[in-house]
Formats: sequence, C-alpha cells, structure tokens
Amino acid sequence: MNAHSNPSGIFLPVLFGLVGGLFIAAAVPVFSQMHPDVLHLITNEDIGRQEQTAKEKGLTEVGRSMILELKDGPQIEVVRPGGGEIGQQPVEIDVVFNPSKDGAEPNMPSLKVRYIKFFTIDITDRVKPYVEGHRIHVTQAEFPKGEHTVEIYVEDSNGKASSKVVEFKVI
Repeated sequence: MNAHSNPSGIFLPVLFGLVGGLFIAAAVPVFSQMHPDVLHLITNEDIGRQEQTAKEKGLTEVGRSMILELKDGPQIEVVRPGGGEIGQQPVEIDVVFNPSKDGAEPNMPSLKVRYIKFFTIDITDRVKPYVEGHRIHVTQAEFPKGEHTVEIYVEDSNGKASSKVVEFKVI
C-alpha cells in the first residue's frame, strides 16, 4: 500500500503532530509563568498605579515614614541585595530566616513581603515560589528605576514576630 491509496497513513501522523504542537504552544506560557527567568518583584505597573492613586487623592511623598522593625521572632538576614544603590540588573535576592533567640524555628507560612510607597502592595505571592526551606532565593530579579522600600515579616513557631525593612535605589 502506498500513501495515495491509504490517506489515513499520512493524515493521522499529521493530525497528531498538529494536536501535539498546539498542546505544547498552549502549555509554554503557563509553565513559563510558574518560574520566569527574571522575577519582576515590583513592576512598572505597580509604580504607575501607586502614582496615579496618589495623584487622584492629592498625595505627595515628602519623606519616608518611620517603619518599626520587630525583632522578637526569627532573625532575618538579607544577604543580597544589601540595600543602597543597585546599578546592574538583574540582581540576586537571598534572604535567610534563622531561629529566634530562644531557638524557635521560623514559621514560613506566616511570611509576608510588602512593597511600601504611598500605599503598601502585598507581593508575598510573587515571592512564595522562591521560598526554599527557611530562605528566599531568587537568582534573577529586576526592579524599576527609583527608590524602593520592601518590608519582610515572619513569625516563629511560638508566634513571635520579626520584620526587616530594606531600602534601596535602582539607578
């Protein structure tokens, strides 16, 4: 039998190839969103919404308000970036959560990460895929240019809380 006398001999492999290609094309965007190559922890859209809302409400930023850091819970160590100025992007983010002074372990489900500007934006869900044990580790993250304040909050297994504020400027 040749291909002309049996059309299904060509049709079925082509059909399966097309269906398989469509499945892969549909799956790629879903999988690439799960762990993108570069994490945009704070987006230009976040900044734009903040500025638009502030403009609508007649707010101006005249200085950073004092944010009280809590220190009764786990010890929060920001290994990278260390704050200050960031010039070259993407940057590595490495935050380690050590036991509290009394030895209580960090309770990672209590983790909250907030971006603070005119208003706070909870960015915990953006960070959670990068939590590994008692650590946040992002190999490549990018931020819009400007000044940024991020607050990291976590409790220990006894319910005692700690928070750390990281301020940096992207040039």
